[in-house]
Amino acid sequence: MFTAYIVVNLLLAAGMAWCGFAELTLFNGIPAQMAKAGVPLSWMPWLATAKVVALVGVAVGFGVPVIGTAAAVGVALYFVAAIVKHLMAHDSNVGGAVFFLVLACAALTLRVVASSAFGLGLLSG
Repeated sequence: MFTAYIVVNLLLAAGMAWCGFAELTLFNGIPAQMAKAGVPLSWMPWLATAKVVALVGVAVGFGVPVIGTAAAVGVALYFVAAIVKHLMAHDSNVGGAVFFLVLACAALTLRVVASSAFGLGLLSG
């Protein structure tokens, strides 16, 4: 279980790093995808910053569990909002957002399970 906790949280951190990079650099196809979802390009630095903060939170969360828990909750909420935004714009391209929502929920679940099983202390340092 502990290995799954580490792997899933590392995947979440890596995903947030990639997303942050892609949005900051307007990587191939990102502007078109955002336009289709009704997201103005002026939001890109803010969205990228949110993902970089999430990356830092997940990474710091290995040492300070309350930060990692908050980061996982924040990522899950972010991607719920992303799915809603896509659907409101009648854009069915929600696969990436659903993937990261599931990954964030898995990270959060494994944090809870690992804290119970291994005494990591979900909300304490």
